[in-house]
Amino acid sequence: DFLKKKKKRGEPVLVFPVLDMESYQPLPGMFNSATRDSSLPSLGMIACLKAAGGKAPSMWDCENKLYYASPGDVQNGQTLRDVLVMKPNSTVEDVFDVLKRMGALGGEYVRAEAAENIGMKPNLVKKDELVTRSNRILKIMTTRRREWQKTLPH
Repeated sequence: DFLKKKKKRGEPVLVFPVLDMESYQPLPGMFNSATRDSSLPSLGMIACLKAAGGKAPSMWDCENKLYYASPGDVQNGQTLRDVLVMKPNSTVEDVFDVLKRMGALGGEYVRAEAAENIGMKPNLVKKDELVTRSNRILKIMTTRRREWQKTLPH
């Protein structure tokens, strides 16, 4: 019974919140999650990843054996750095709520653009639209700028 219900609910949805739909840069407001979260791979986990032929997380400094200390240290090329694992049947508004709780966005929801893959033309999406594979790269615009947004070049 449990497995049937679980299968009926569906798979989790991976969502990539971005600052820009051309460069796919990560939201600077997600920096703490990318460098200070307790769920990040430890030094031992990173050694295992490398031993298995993988790579260290994008914010990991292999030389100093720590995550980057400040947003200014982040190098270019951080395409789709961050990912949110959302429950099945989550909406664009649910993603907005999660990002707002994390402190990555502020203000009220204005609109959102989304695409399925890198290089695809983004489309406007409604806030009550379900998040699926076809709109997993998501840029959400709000009424208020967070402190980090005020310092971005135009």
